Amino acid sequence: MSIPTPKLPEGIEVGKLVFRLVSIKENKVLGRKEVTAEAWHVGLPTPGRLQLREEIAKAMGVDVKQVYVIRVITEYGRHRSTVEAHVYDDPSVGEKLEPLYIRLRNMPKEEAKKIREEMRKKTEKKAAAKQ
Repeated sequence: MSIPTPKLPEGIEVGKLVFRLVSIKENKVLGRKEVTAEAWHVGLPTPGRLQLREEIAKAMGVDVKQVYVIRVITEYGRHRSTVEAHVYDDPSVGEKLEPLYIRLRNMPKEEAKKIREEMRKKTEKKAAAKQ
């Protein structure tokens, strides 16, 4: 007895990442677009933030430095992730507005680890200076 495979939407293939923009809201006050997208990944693990960031940049026609993935939601057993991201008109605005933890999540792991180590050293120096 075999397990029935669920019927996939049109254009979705097993073993291939399919990315679709669902909605784009423009926030003129902050100079960004708030994007919601779907990432279908049947037979694959949930894609990483860096890969999703590149996919959004490609779909929006902007540089990767302008995109910050805020949230990735994957329901158990579903082969689809919902992605929320901010796409800034100017990358320097994104650097100023996005919280540090979001910026760290959107960096390569080695780069983020280096920044966390520097922050840890600064706090240790401050703690030693107080004593």
